[in-house]
Amino acid sequence: MKKTFNIMTYNVSGIPVIGDGQGTQKEIKGNARMAKIGEILCRDSGCEIIGVAEDFNHHPALAKAMKSYEYQTFSKGGIPLGDGLNIFSKVPVYNVVRNKWRKSFSYIGGSSDRLAQKGILSSVVEIEKGVYIDLYVVHTDASNDPKSVVARRDNFHQLADMINSRKEDRAIIVVGDFNTTFCLNAEDEPYEILVKKAGLTDSWAEIHNDGKCDYKNEKDWNPDLKETLDRVMYKSGGGVELKAESYEYVEFTDNEGETYTDHISTRARISYEVTGVVSAPEKLEKPKPANKFLQFVKTAGLTVFTLVMVILHLYELLYDKKYADVKDYMP
Repeated sequence: MKKTFNIMTYNVSGIPVIGDGQGTQKEIKGNARMAKIGEILCRDSGCEIIGVAEDFNHHPALAKAMKSYEYQTFSKGGIPLGDGLNIFSKVPVYNVVRNKWRKSFSYIGGSSDRLAQKGILSSVVEIEKGVYIDLYVVHTDASNDPKSVVARRDNFHQLADMINSRKEDRAIIVVGDFNTTFCLNAEDEPYEILVKKAGLTDSWAEIHNDGKCDYKNEKDWNPDLKETLDRVMYKSGGGVELKAESYEYVEFTDNEGETYTDHISTRARISYEVTGVVSAPEKLEKPKPANKFLQFVKTAGLTVFTLVMVILHLYELLYDKKYADVKDYMP
């Protein structure tokens, strides 16, 4: 028997100070802005699982406001220590592992991706009693200049390798800010790497583009909804069959229609059906909070290191600025 759940990916623009200017509303800032986002998500998201990106220094305010989400990951820390990735869920979350990208570009050129540690948050969610799905939340290298594209392509390879090297075969869902689209047809190759190599199905393509992801076949490309940077991808396995039933964008605003971030959230309804013996993890570990003292020490050390790197990379300001930022492709 098929059952469904809703899942969302949302970049909450939690970068200190800068994030306050990334939405159109300017009255609520910092912790208050993040708490307001949490309040809205609890009230209006309609989702069992939410994966967030750029959840950096204001995470405690967001987490406290997400009262209806019993199962939450613990922040790794703010910039420059944290990766900004977290999960808020109404179903149990286990086996949380954070992985840095092995390649990124720029401290002060491009989109300054080396100022924060983006990457992959991997986990296992128990969507119902005894039914397990691997859940990954990702945030890839941003911008569309050649060096960022090379880094992002390597990000995709790292993700695909992680998926293909899993010891346990389970259904998988990948959500997050991919910082690219299929129609960009860029050399980061999301179709070749994520769809063909990793075997993922893209929810947007299934619902709005007749299942097509390969923009090389441009003459057949006629989506009824423009794609965005945030995606929900999935793969059946381990006795669980997944299928996208709906896919939409949701923009959260205040009473005047002003936004709290510069991102539109992506929400998908996924159906699942148990078709065989479910692949259960060998062990289940609940998320644990990080040691605050070690977080402080590591953050202090990384802050000094990052400042030195910024000075040593001032030449990046001279890097060719003619390339369009991928955010030009937002709907």
